[in-house]
Amino acid sequence: MIGRTLTVLAGFLAAGSGLPLLLTPAARVDYERAVERARYQFVIGNTKPFDEVYPRSVFEKRVRNELAAERVLRRAFGLSITPKLLDAEFQRIEKTTKAPEQWEAIKAVLKNDRRLIEEVFCRPLLVDRALHQKFAFDQQIHAGPHQMARSARAELLAGKAPRGVSVLQLRRAAEAAPSTDELLGEAKKESDSPRVMQPPGKELETGPVPLVPELAAVLEKELRKPGDVTTILEERDRFEVFRLIAMTQESWKVEAVRFPKVDFDSWLGAQRSPSHPSR
Repeated sequence: MIGRTLTVLAGFLAAGSGLPLLLTPAARVDYERAVERARYQFVIGNTKPFDEVYPRSVFEKRVRNELAAERVLRRAFGLSITPKLLDAEFQRIEKTTKAPEQWEAIKAVLKNDRRLIEEVFCRPLLVDRALHQKFAFDQQIHAGPHQMARSARAELLAGKAPRGVSVLQLRRAAEAAPSTDELLGEAKKESDSPRVMQPPGKELETGPVPLVPELAAVLEKELRKPGDVTTILEERDRFEVFRLIAMTQESWKVEAVRFPKVDFDSWLGAQRSPSHPSR
């Protein structure tokens, strides 16, 4: 039984915020399954019975992963989810949700109990968001790819062509950064489609690539004349460096080198290993 194999989640204290609600893993499974059942009624075309689509084993695995992720957050980054953070997350959802009917259904199935809602629904969201955020910009974790970017930049500054360099057209007029919902939708779309690798050195023929405002502003400052090389630019999933070939009022033509950061799922799996040393 899951209740026998998993330890009870330890509570976290926050000054002036009271004690958190303690739940066994088995209770979490029951509550998370109830929440998903409430949400399932809003799924368009849900012709299959809920229990067929979401057997109990799905939530047992989910809870194991959530508890493990929270342990990693504490051990790797020294972060704990406090009652104050849970309260803020509840308020955020309450004020910004784009699916108010679903939110009301979730609260109802959790008995409209504020502490239960925070513990069952808000805590996993906070853990996942905090873990991804800390991981994405941790210098120690991504030291290897960063060093590769430094070496490639040195080659670009020396007028050489680093391994894997490609030619890109970048649009100078920045686009607004996508929302979280748009990013998640795009990620799901990409995960459902076969991926095609672009051969190194092949110039894109689909027109200038749009940029977010922050990146466009950096390039405006750093790419003034052909041969100029940017600093190492860091995004959530990669490091990149550009060398200017030519520019117009509408776009930059650049040589680009990109180095993917460490894969999150692989890192998390290693962190969860019993033999993995603490940082």
